[in-house]
Amino acid sequence: MNHDEIIKLVEEFAAKNLDNHDGGHDWWHLCRVRNMAMYLVKTEGYGDPILVEISALLHDMGDSKFKKERDSDTGSLITFFLRSLGLEDKIIKEVVFINHNISFSKGKRPAEVSGEFMIVQDADRLDAIGAIGIARAFNYGGFRNNRIYDPDGNRPSTIAHFNEKLLKLKELMNTATGKRVAEERHEYLESFLKQFFREWDMAAK
Repeated sequence: MNHDEIIKLVEEFAAKNLDNHDGGHDWWHLCRVRNMAMYLVKTEGYGDPILVEISALLHDMGDSKFKKERDSDTGSLITFFLRSLGLEDKIIKEVVFINHNISFSKGKRPAEVSGEFMIVQDADRLDAIGAIGIARAFNYGGFRNNRIYDPDGNRPSTIAHFNEKLLKLKELMNTATGKRVAEERHEYLESFLKQFFREWDMAAK
């Protein structure tokens, strides 16, 4: 099985496992993360392209935000599927490791990670900031019926999520390219928040 055939099957497998996801974690999110990850492979000059591409496409599978109790173990599903494609156990193990460990909610990343891990993690985090990151944040907030903003801080809100996660991502980038791209997107977040509070404060007068 050649590269294109493998990736086509991985794309189909990934798309089938997005049923419970909101619009910010849909197929197009996977595509953007994949495209950014492949760009990072090129600009950074390291990383196994097929491992990065597969990991990017499968990085959100089993996401705890959407996982249900009855869902099967994600690692086992990925392992079984990738073995059916004839991939080496070394690649499969790394894909599962990336899937289990790249999310922000996992907290501090494992002490030892591969270059591929760092690339996919940066690609995923870059999609959480900038214009698209803002759109995704409000989309997910609506999906969870959170408030846009709660000045009293008593209820979950999308604006609170900026401080809880989005504004922290710039300092958590792994690669030189990721840091450069994050700088611009972080500035956009800050600009948006300034305008948001300017309008909010005016409405409160």
